[in-house]
Amino acid sequence: MSNIVNVFLGMIRRLKLGLVVALAAGILGIVLYHLGRPIADLYSVDEKIDVAVIDNDSSVLSAQLKTYLSEKINMNITEEEPEKFNDKLINRDISAIIEIPEGLEQSMLEGGSVKVKTTTLDDYENGAFVGIYIDSYMQSAGLSAKAADGDREVFEKILASDSYETALTVENAVISDREEEYVAAGFSFAGGFMIMLVTGVGIFITLAVMDDRQYGTYSRMCISSITGNQYITGTLGASVLVSLMTLLPLPIYLICIGAPVKIDYAPIFIIIVVYSLFNSALSIMLAQLINSKQALATLSGCITSVGCLLGGAWFPIDESAGLLKYLSYITPQYWYVNFMSGSSENALVNICVIELYALLIILACAGLFNRKKISAATI
Repeated sequence: MSNIVNVFLGMIRRLKLGLVVALAAGILGIVLYHLGRPIADLYSVDEKIDVAVIDNDSSVLSAQLKTYLSEKINMNITEEEPEKFNDKLINRDISAIIEIPEGLEQSMLEGGSVKVKTTTLDDYENGAFVGIYIDSYMQSAGLSAKAADGDREVFEKILASDSYETALTVENAVISDREEEYVAAGFSFAGGFMIMLVTGVGIFITLAVMDDRQYGTYSRMCISSITGNQYITGTLGASVLVSLMTLLPLPIYLICIGAPVKIDYAPIFIIIVVYSLFNSALSIMLAQLINSKQALATLSGCITSVGCLLGGAWFPIDESAGLLKYLSYITPQYWYVNFMSGSSENALVNICVIELYALLIILACAGLFNRKKISAATI
């Protein structure tokens, strides 16, 4: 244990500049977060959403539903040429086809189950919202029908008085969701740049290990009582500290300001620690394999650029990219970005993949050190 502590403290003393740069990079992450927040505005839609409506009921309820969608939810409704609705949907001239069934109002007054049919394209993002707004309206209208106790005249008066309106309007939805969108956009934007910066900060630990090799410190440790596992553990601990100083300031800052992050903070901190392990182990392994600082800088730049490019750190890799999308799966950066962007369906999978990469590289580093130790002992 003392050997590990000595290696760790010795490495920390030599990494003073690296620690300062890492902290500066962490603060830069907060700046990038604020710069990335306005990106959310690029995805906001100010124009009306085009939908087609087939009204088979022609009742006061169906008329009020169309008024609600048009005036409250900011939808542009078309009812002309229903025979062409399918073609318009396929061509994405409209977001959805809304079909109001016959007897809708009567069924609601009788307390029966009512359902407005919606047809959307799975890959058209506006379609997901259509069903939510319609369901919310129908739930509110259903409460009004119960309040009218089946009396059509009273029910229609309630509808006409606007007392049925649900709280889920565009204005309210924007108020509650826009801040989350800004936070998500800023966090994702900063996260992509941070994995590039943390790889760059890792160069300090790589150069420190390379200096150990070139100035004889590495060889002296190889013939000393320090084992490969102890050297790697101590050096890895110092390197992880440098990486954490780069990646942790942003989530800590978001906690302090109470930002509504969609991902739980616990898995965020876990994946940051795991990715720091991977990044640190990679830095140490490169220092053990490469003898030239010039070659090291070139290779590190290539690994950073290719990893960030394929991993979607700078821009998302769409499914339509084909082979490029499949290649992205082999990069740890992809699993990190996929998690931080909130796109991951199972956070545990992302964490386990990066952890596996880190473990394999750590074992490789220990093996390389032990091989050097055996060679030194033989000499």
